[in-house]
Amino acid sequence: MQFTYSHHLVQLVARAEAATTRIAGADPDRRARLAPAARGEAAACSARLDGSPLTDETVARVDAGDVPVLDGPPADLGTGWARALRLEGMETQDVAAVEYANLRTLDAVEAELASRIVTEPLTALRDVHGIVCEGLVDPAVIGAPRRTEQAVHDGAQGMVIYHAPAPDTVEPALADLDEWLRRRTLVQHPAITAGLVHGRLLEIQPFEAGNGRVARACARLVLVAAGVDPQGVAVLERQLMADPTGYYGEVAATVRRRGDRSRWLERHTGALARALEAAADALDPRPRPALPDRGRAVVAAVPAGGRINLREYARDVGVDLRDARADLVAFARAGELVEAAGGGGLTFERPRSMA
Repeated sequence: MQFTYSHHLVQLVARAEAATTRIAGADPDRRARLAPAARGEAAACSARLDGSPLTDETVARVDAGDVPVLDGPPADLGTGWARALRLEGMETQDVAAVEYANLRTLDAVEAELASRIVTEPLTALRDVHGIVCEGLVDPAVIGAPRRTEQAVHDGAQGMVIYHAPAPDTVEPALADLDEWLRRRTLVQHPAITAGLVHGRLLEIQPFEAGNGRVARACARLVLVAAGVDPQGVAVLERQLMADPTGYYGEVAATVRRRGDRSRWLERHTGALARALEAAADALDPRPRPALPDRGRAVVAAVPAGGRINLREYARDVGVDLRDARADLVAFARAGELVEAAGGGGLTFERPRSMA
């Protein structure tokens, strides 16, 4: 798969590695206590990234063991996954509850699926799809390649973000992905492999339903297979939820770039690094880094939700680009800024919670 190891991507991989090391070295009991809530949040975010109306109340209901049995027929997938949320006679939150419960079921078999994702990828992929869609769709299409034309939509406005490739290309594309995974897993960094698998599945949309959550689950399996966060304390999906339109939009941009996945990998690996760092910070709190006095006023002037880039900061503070980068990273590590997704490490955003 085509991509370039930019300087920024190399830095992001190094950050992910450093955070993984901190997580692995943290107190095992603290990891065990953090994992259940983190896994629940990851499942809820994954469902919502696919447009599920899942509420916190429904999450609590399922976590308490109340999982409804749907009475209606499975969705007619000729019209896509969204039909499952509008089945006549079904309560929307009942459907959402089953979606969430299915994602939590993946946790119980994650280790076994992870052991197969790199040795028999297509079988593991179909098994993931079966769990995600259990009770929601016609069993005849579970694990079967998509046979209909589909498009990915913006959940807020319903606008088409990108069209999936023609159905007759799905099986060859999956065969190529299967071969690539078997060959490249041992020589590619797991953060890169996970990002490529995630992005490629979002591009292909291999099944009639549930493709987004299947793609995210498979990326997670690749990481677990490589020993990255096996207990599940990092929540990648939280980072993706910060800009869901940009997340899917980057897939569309990859298609327009004829498969150059460099920018996608920067976005995905950046989200992964931030997720791992957040988990490491929760497990092993460290003092906030000292902030450069010279930049405090400039950063404070950025409005909540506003952005500042490297050149603007360098100009306003009167430093060179190298010092500007070091300053902005320090502000980001202290929580005063966040690195903007897809910004190539050059743009930072003021959190909306900041005054």
